[in-house]
Amino acid sequence: MEEYRKSRMDEKMEQGNVIFLNQVLFDNTLFWAYFLSVNYPCSLHKETDCTMTDFVEKVMPINIEWSDCFTQYDKNPDVFDESDGYLDHPTTLTTSLGSLGNLKIEFHPGDTIFFLNNNEIGCTGPHWVLSKIPYQTIKNVLELEYGEVLFELLLPMAILESEEVEEIKPILEKHFLELGFAGQNLLQIVDCLISGIIQK
Repeated sequence: MEEYRKSRMDEKMEQGNVIFLNQVLFDNTLFWAYFLSVNYPCSLHKETDCTMTDFVEKVMPINIEWSDCFTQYDKNPDVFDESDGYLDHPTTLTTSLGSLGNLKIEFHPGDTIFFLNNNEIGCTGPHWVLSKIPYQTIKNVLELEYGEVLFELLLPMAILESEEVEEIKPILEKHFLELGFAGQNLLQIVDCLISGIIQK
């Protein structure tokens, strides 16, 4: 099944660099290792001085070759010199968020850009723009088909208030358990992610 999903993703990328939500479910550990490691620029676990990438590397395979193919860096090795890491036709995911409208995410070699109803709302690259969607709004997508995946895709843009931390923790723990985290690694990566989206 995983090989089929990978071949379908490769096929869609060749046909226009479009991916679909059912291609980035939690069993696609290559995607989630990439996504979690590059989209939380402000996350840091203070007790261990570890970033999201540090925690991901302990549990999930961060496959640079796969990520370079996914973002099309392998086909555009001069993209950072020529356009600061941005492509005219990046790998793109577009999906419905129910009553919230439509989400589009562009995965460039040098940035991830988020759009809501065709309006750019933020990005996670070197000139990151974060804290755009209230957590309570993002929480509503959990009720949709593939809601847990949508929730995780939106979290880099979340605005989390301190009083919401205890509410989000069990949700994150459930999702990271599905991704293979356990024990201390599970608790630490959840705290690390929260540190990057909580309002200070």
